[in-house]
Amino acid sequence: MTLPHAFTANLLRNSVRAYAAAVVEQMQTAAAAVLDGGLPATFARPIDDTEVRLLHLAEAVAFDRPELLQRAMEWYKIAFHHRGVAPDYLDANLAAMAVVLQRELPSSSAAVAVRHLENARRCLPAAPAELPSLLSLEAPHGELAAQFLLAVLEGRGDDAVFMVRSAIDRGLDVASLHDHVLTPVQREMGRMWLMAEVPIADEHYGSSLVDRVLWSVHDMLPRPAADAPVVLTMGVGGNMHDFGLRIVAQRLLLAGFRVHHLGSNMPLSDLEWALQERSVDVIAISATMILQLSTLAATVADVRRIERLRGRATTTPVLVGGEVFGRVEGLAAAVGADAAAADADQAVEAVRALLA
Repeated sequence: MTLPHAFTANLLRNSVRAYAAAVVEQMQTAAAAVLDGGLPATFARPIDDTEVRLLHLAEAVAFDRPELLQRAMEWYKIAFHHRGVAPDYLDANLAAMAVVLQRELPSSSAAVAVRHLENARRCLPAAPAELPSLLSLEAPHGELAAQFLLAVLEGRGDDAVFMVRSAIDRGLDVASLHDHVLTPVQREMGRMWLMAEVPIADEHYGSSLVDRVLWSVHDMLPRPAADAPVVLTMGVGGNMHDFGLRIVAQRLLLAGFRVHHLGSNMPLSDLEWALQERSVDVIAISATMILQLSTLAATVADVRRIERLRGRATTTPVLVGGEVFGRVEGLAAAVGADAAAADADQAVEAVRALLA
């Protein structure tokens, strides 16, 4: 993160509400018909929607990764397409944003912001408006995943949990459960919500059942050796999703590591206390959303600060994880981490490499 880019990102964040209001006003002038169509109640008013988009822009600018904003716009295109939002809304919103920021920001900052916006607008037409199903009956354990999802959608939660436990009793191993049943189901539920095929209530219900299954298999995991390396796992502050993080923690246990799991949404203010009396060999931090990347970078920086205060001669390796790290090259170094992983297998291999 360079100082000029960090400066521009902070300008965007510090006045985000004012910029959002100005963007909506610009849209009323340049694209009134698009704006009049409004947004679905499940999203937000145009000013609130624009504010979140400006925050996505701030993250992209902070790390000088235009693809971060591009990825966010691809998500919005699918969501809006399936909720009846005018096809030109996103492009009009980005165009109005460019006009406002060109006018309001210092010239050097405006140039950076507009470059990211123009890239997102240029890539938007080619972005898909549909996502195919992420489940396949031909995939390993695909039938079990499909049956689990069907039970979720029909409200048969106990049946869903029972069929997975029965499969475990018949020999289904934990890694296969993670990779071929729970992860595809979780992703498919997210895809179905994005495509407006199910309400958010169904997605939450399914997540709660996946959570039940994860807890039920935890006691089946082997106990690591007392002298095994310790990996501290946590979700960055603001990250309320712990599905992927818990799978990584379980896979690390399967690989023979000791795991100290702090869970999701670890506040930056409590990090020093969490590390004060604890000696760990690797710190693994997850971020599931683009909007959490700056907080993630601040967390990694604070880990380094705490180690300096403790007089450590060496630094503890930091592994960062989340889907975005598999999509954007060089992002781990940009947030100050030593390595990144986009899934559980990569996380285990990265920990081994860091310790080696």
